[in-house]
Amino acid sequence: MGSVANPNTSTMYLRGVPRELVREAKAAAAKRGTTLTGLVAEALDRFLSIARTEMPEVLEPIADDLAWYEANKAKLLRRYRNEFIAIVNRKVVDHDQEFDALARRVFARYGTRPICMPRVVPGEEVVNLRSPRIVR
Repeated sequence: MGSVANPNTSTMYLRGVPRELVREAKAAAAKRGTTLTGLVAEALDRFLSIARTEMPEVLEPIADDLAWYEANKAKLLRRYRNEFIAIVNRKVVDHDQEFDALARRVFARYGTRPICMPRVVPGEEVVNLRSPRIVR
């Protein structure tokens, strides 16, 4: 019998994560008696709750594009359902099924800067990733 997908979860693939960071995360998850997925989900949840209250400026550069996305979501769903889109100056400039491929093209074209790249799905699916940590 196959597993049934949970409609409240999503899949996230990360490339280029330093091996040492992955090793430490796996060890921390094991010590807590949880999975790596559980640990990462908890870490993201904690970071985002802090970011929402203490760092609203993080979203400031893409606020207009996010607002445009929300205002035009019904139309975007008809054309780009389940695809990632890149929005620059309230205009879809590229789209792809794969986030990695889209991000590479968009950053090559516009430079590495904040760009709104949501996945066009019904409801709300927000995934924010922090930059790699600084080891001191």
